[in-house]
Amino acid sequence: MKYLSQWITLLLAGAAIAGVYFYVIHAIETQQNRLQTPRPETPAQALELSTITANTGSYAATIKASGVVKPRYSLTMTSQVSGEVISISNQFESGQVIKKGHLLGQLQNSELNSAVASAKNTLATAELALKEEARQGEQARAEWAAAGFKGDPDSDLVLREPQLAAAKADVEAAKAELSNATTRLKHTQLTSPFDALIVTRNVSLGSYLSAGSEIGILYSVDRAEIKIDLSNSDWLKLPDTKTLLKDNWPALISSIDNNDSWQGKILSVNQHIDETTRMRSLLVSLDRPLDQTPALIPGAFVEVSIQGKRLDNLWKLPNTALSQKSEIWYIDQDSRLAAFETTPRFVDSQYVYIQVPTSMLNKPYQVLVQPYNSYLKGTLVKSLNTSTSDDKSVKP
Repeated sequence: MKYLSQWITLLLAGAAIAGVYFYVIHAIETQQNRLQTPRPETPAQALELSTITANTGSYAATIKASGVVKPRYSLTMTSQVSGEVISISNQFESGQVIKKGHLLGQLQNSELNSAVASAKNTLATAELALKEEARQGEQARAEWAAAGFKGDPDSDLVLREPQLAAAKADVEAAKAELSNATTRLKHTQLTSPFDALIVTRNVSLGSYLSAGSEIGILYSVDRAEIKIDLSNSDWLKLPDTKTLLKDNWPALISSIDNNDSWQGKILSVNQHIDETTRMRSLLVSLDRPLDQTPALIPGAFVEVSIQGKRLDNLWKLPNTALSQKSEIWYIDQDSRLAAFETTPRFVDSQYVYIQVPTSMLNKPYQVLVQPYNSYLKGTLVKSLNTSTSDDKSVKP
């Protein structure tokens, strides 16, 4: 009896477990069937959804990048010769803008003055010697002719031709020495090589400078330049290099700190990829930056906006229209839900720009403004149209 009771208990427990198992399976199947049951097919009970009318259009992306404003030339000016600073221009101060050739300061070096005087004396002596040698050569030719000799002598020394060539060489060497001495003396005048902004001044009256001593730092003011790095996806949105450079492609320069902006242009395009960043860069320029209103100051951190090339056959949709699964949901010709996977060509703060499938070109479609993951393809729906997408083409 004891064993019989145990068997009965085991059989009852097994039956209970089997009953629970089949109940759970039945409940799961019922729930799945309930989720997969399509919406009612009657128009009166169709699912009402907010949509936007999507029209095919042409649009251009706006590529944005940040960079630092730099001058065309940044020069750490150094002394070419040694000497004592005996005068300094009143405009040789930080923040002052000077013209090309402006005299910043004057050095005094008596040795350079002596070198110029000595070179002039050497040149004068050489020129005199040349004239004397030319006269002696003419006399030698006259004596050769008077002697009745025919033809030229066996040696050109008779007519003093080598001596004349040596005298000419001495004159040329003296001229070169004078030119070198004069140039070194001119270097005692410290002049600006271009229109410049004075950044720093490193000398004062009485300073003694050796050759190579720093005088100050100058920034050119003719042009400001901003280098920006762009990814490969950004480059795909821009025209080819020839178009960018030929047409002075515009670039909007905007201050990071306020609402100031300036209209620049693309100056050059790098034809290589940086090994560190794996990006290509381009150079944006602005002429006479300090003459702008307001002035664009070197060292400013700015954002550059460049409008890309026009892309055709796009839908301009709200950002919410792209589902979490990167799908665009729309209503087909039978008033049922349909969707296709896509990768946006580009996006901005409000809109996403989608390449329209070939089979859907040039036809308006009702696109869901905000699709959910619970939506099922083929569901009968009714559009609650809210607006129409902008179908105007944007040209750079």
